[in-house]
Amino acid sequence: MEITSSPLDDLDGVLGVAMTHLLELGRTEGTHVHLARLAAGSSRPRHPAGPDQLFHVVSERGSVATSDDVRVPVGPGDSVRWTRGEEHTPWAETGMTVLIVQHRAAD
Repeated sequence: MEITSSPLDDLDGVLGVAMTHLLELGRTEGTHVHLARLAAGSSRPRHPAGPDQLFHVVSERGSVATSDDVRVPVGPGDSVRWTRGEEHTPWAETGMTVLIVQHRAAD
């Protein structure tokens, strides 16, 4: 067993959004696991998914949208999948903790 401590760090100057990298798997296929915390009222500006991405809401509530900017509510237990290059935005209404799994298949 290995126990590590991973503090949340501010994400690239985005106010109210903090994230930590928890795990990286694979050499030719990269799988990354992150934990993110979005403060109430915060969002991450629209951006394209690098690799395929799973966005799983652990606690509290928010919404997500793709490039159409139509917000879809999400809450605990909801998972959203974005494919590589798909633009998306998350918003936190009450604050939101999410687990993000990114996977880039070998070329």
